[in-house]
Amino acid sequence: MSVYSLPGLISFTLNFSLAVIVLIDGPRQALNRWFSAFIFSFSFWNMAEVIILNSSSQATALFWGQILYRIIFLSPAFFVIIAYQFPRNYHPWAGRPAFYLAVFALPVVVLSISFPAFSFQLINLRGIENGTFFQMVFTRQLSFIMLLLVSISYIIWGVWVLEKKISRIRVIRSRNQTKFFTVGMLIISISFILVQSLHPLDNSSFSRYFLATVFTFLIAVFFFIAIVQFHMFRPRKLLSSSLSYTILSAIVLAVYFLLIQTVADSLVQYFKIDSFTFSGLLIFALVLFVQPFERKLRTLVDHQLNKDIHQYRENSLKLFRKLQVYAEPESFFKSVETFLIQHFSVESVATFGLDEEQSLYLPNAGASYTLAIPVTSYLIKALEKRREVLEFYELDHHLLEPELHTFFESTHSQIILPLIFDKHLLGLMVLSRKRTRGEYSEDELEIFNIFARNIASALQRNNIIQEMRDHFKEHFQLEKLAALGQLTAGVAHEIRNPLSTISTSAETLLQPNISPADQEELKHFIIEEVDRLSHVLTDFLNLSRVRPPELIRIDPQELIEYLQLNLLADKSEAIQLAFEFIPVATSFLSDPDLLKQILLNLGINACAAIQERVNQDQEFTPDQGRIICRFEVKKTVVRISFQDNGIGIPEADQEKILEPFFTTKETGTGLGLSIVQTLVESLGGTIAVKSQPGKTEFSLSLPTKLKTTTKETN
Repeated sequence: MSVYSLPGLISFTLNFSLAVIVLIDGPRQALNRWFSAFIFSFSFWNMAEVIILNSSSQATALFWGQILYRIIFLSPAFFVIIAYQFPRNYHPWAGRPAFYLAVFALPVVVLSISFPAFSFQLINLRGIENGTFFQMVFTRQLSFIMLLLVSISYIIWGVWVLEKKISRIRVIRSRNQTKFFTVGMLIISISFILVQSLHPLDNSSFSRYFLATVFTFLIAVFFFIAIVQFHMFRPRKLLSSSLSYTILSAIVLAVYFLLIQTVADSLVQYFKIDSFTFSGLLIFALVLFVQPFERKLRTLVDHQLNKDIHQYRENSLKLFRKLQVYAEPESFFKSVETFLIQHFSVESVATFGLDEEQSLYLPNAGASYTLAIPVTSYLIKALEKRREVLEFYELDHHLLEPELHTFFESTHSQIILPLIFDKHLLGLMVLSRKRTRGEYSEDELEIFNIFARNIASALQRNNIIQEMRDHFKEHFQLEKLAALGQLTAGVAHEIRNPLSTISTSAETLLQPNISPADQEELKHFIIEEVDRLSHVLTDFLNLSRVRPPELIRIDPQELIEYLQLNLLADKSEAIQLAFEFIPVATSFLSDPDLLKQILLNLGINACAAIQERVNQDQEFTPDQGRIICRFEVKKTVVRISFQDNGIGIPEADQEKILEPFFTTKETGTGLGLSIVQTLVESLGGTIAVKSQPGKTEFSLSLPTKLKTTTKETN
């Protein structure tokens, strides 16, 4: 192994390590994958240089020269794709496989046309036996000119894309990163052209080697600076990665010098095999073998160096999952305070939430301190202006209110976390000194910034839910008052009319010269209206006072017989009642008294609807009336369909038909169907109505299981 290979080996190690770091850091992100592939191409560039430098065979050197030649002219295509991806992709089509194929298609086609000829030349290095290096040869061959034009065009294309992005990027750090990457790649491209252009002017093979080696080494350094500048991983992650890669590099070098070199020399001596080619293959195989071990080692080292961070991530995830569920403000802040005390060794945490009505930031409920911070306070203004974690020493103590300064001093406060959401300061958390009396690190301050933003988001969500709950509660109270007002108005209306008739009749009876016949008629009026009042009050009591249901086993046939007998006794026999029963089970569980009252009310309404159709439709006779009651008994539910072919319910009234005191009859109270709905709901069921002229259907769905006492009867 030639000493001239050392810069190439260092560049290879650095590029290969950086490529692996970038790939591992975000394998699912397109930018990481393509940037990693771009760096990998340069690591192969370095490998080709090393192999060419140490090759004892002209054929081997030419073979790797072919590879290097193609890497050089494919690199601009990688640059174009990365230019579209970094720092973010503004063009959805630029992330599709078809775009990638289109970018690589042109250089690949031109390279294919130039095969097997390529404008590459091997040169001998002085002082090295069989040592060779390479240089690009500028020719007038059409394929070379096309490759040169394509490469330059791609470099200009990538720079143009990045320049366009710079004007669109609003984040200062991202804009600076883009500028750095653009300028860096432009310098690399121009430097490569200059290095290759100087070859004809300098006949010294060492000078050519030196310039080319320095160039590739600077590329590796550029990628290192670029990755750190891009912040693709945190410093702690870089530390753990660097340590693991240092250990692995030492292992690889030790194995190489102790094993590979010995094996390679033996093969040369006994089997006359090209030692360098075999060494290269062994190195490649060793790298593949080391990768699983390297990942495991890297994970272990990272875990050991970042125990606290891993524990913080795990517990913070649990905390934010817990905060996804609404909690009262006291409980919400208590969970956050406990988390900070446990994971950052904080002595105490003081929390202040915004009370918009009082324009004050008040302590969390249950706090031992009573300090209130006005929204006009210097501290609040400083937090709103800074919008990130503030240390106590950064405040201007002369502008700080005396009571605040005293509080901070007495509690040994050091850190203030602003809970800002969408430019609004929802609250603040004051952290005291650590129990260990140590200082807060830069990493912890950065964590606090992220933590405060996440807590602010959770707090905003919590506040929205609280507002919705308050609004719903207020709305529910208003609905209750409205329903009570409607109910009261209905009762008043139904009572006022009979009372008016009774009053008029009584006044008339008090007048002289009333005939006995008129007196008798007025007395009947009073009795009828009193009965009407009694009926209204009975219905009202039935509506407002429903006893808890008691389930017993019921035979559906008994319900049908009861309904038929009562309707025939109450209504004219001219209305024909047709019952249809679908037997699925012989019996079911329900409350027979409540169910009889439900069916009877529906039946009375059906008879009235049929009678009204008879009155209005001359072609419809009483014997054409039909009432059909269908039962469908399943395992856990009973479905009852109650149909009639009466006058029907107008579409505009169907939504109101179940409301209390809504009626279209002159003498009705409007409570019958409301009572039905109340009874159905007490049984845990639902009721629905569908109606059109000549057909009305009420559908009941009643469960056969309730959380009540169940009795079995034979």
